[in-house]
Amino acid sequence: MNKEPITILLQRVSSGEKELLNDIYSRLYADIKQIAEYQINKLNTGQTITPTVLTHDCYLKIAKQNRINLKNSKHFLNCLSISMRQLLIDVCRSKSSSKKQHITVTDTFDVIGDTNIDFKIIELDLLLNRVEKISVQYAEILNYKLILSMTFAEIGKAINKSERQVIRVWNQAKTLLMALANGETTNGATPNTNLEAGS
Repeated sequence: MNKEPITILLQRVSSGEKELLNDIYSRLYADIKQIAEYQINKLNTGQTITPTVLTHDCYLKIAKQNRINLKNSKHFLNCLSISMRQLLIDVCRSKSSSKKQHITVTDTFDVIGDTNIDFKIIELDLLLNRVEKISVQYAEILNYKLILSMTFAEIGKAINKSERQVIRVWNQAKTLLMALANGETTNGATPNTNLEAGS
């Protein structure tokens, strides 16, 4: 197994050495499987999908992409987390469509702010997709915080920004999420996602 730093390996993967992705996957497997267990526990799909299967299927989905651009291990884990969420949601929708029954959601996410809002995971998935169409950066930080339960300091390390900068954009992203949840529109406005110091 290649012992180079994962960030270096990911840079080589981005340059075309896709075979190195297997080494990265092996080194991060424990973390990836833990994320899979967390995601499965969030949502009762009524299926017998296991963390091992979910981990493997989502990794293959990323590995098969023609162009892979991953910055660091946290970015890699974030992409896998999003893929897992989407796969589980698809399973739920498929089951709901075929059996015409309500899907039981076992947990909700609490967005902390002046007003607390509880989102069922399927609702959150739809909202995050809408946020991503407006700002990829907002969606990324929301996923780090709400799906992976990362601290602001951890998010900052993942995207190479200060904790203060992350908190500022988190507040902006949270405001947008709440607005969309309440049926408000952005009127075509482009959010300010500049994370440069002092901005």
